[in-house]
Amino acid sequence: MAAPKPPQGNQTQHTERPLKIYAEQMLASAPLPIGVLTHAPTGEETPPYALPGGIYRPVLDTDWLLSNRYSGDVVEVISAEEFAERFGPSEL
Repeated sequence: MAAPKPPQGNQTQHTERPLKIYAEQMLASAPLPIGVLTHAPTGEETPPYALPGGIYRPVLDTDWLLSNRYSGDVVEVISAEEFAERFGPSEL
C-alpha cells in the first residue's frame, strides 16, 4: 500500500474506524479547502462545489470536506453538525 500523504493546507487527520481520513472545514475567512472548485468546466465562476465520487455537491460555509488519506481525493462533504456527531467537536 502506498504511503499516506501528509495533510495539506488546513487539513487535519481524524480517525473513523477503520479508516483514517483528512478533514478540512470550508470557512469564508480561510483559503478554499483542497478539492473545492469555483469555476465550471466552461470557465465561468460558480458557487463553491466539490465532486466526491464524481457527483456534484455544493459546499456551504462551515461544511467539512473529508479526503482520502492516500489519494487526497475528496470522499465526502458533510455538515458541521454531522462532523460533530461522527468525530466529536472540532477545535476550530
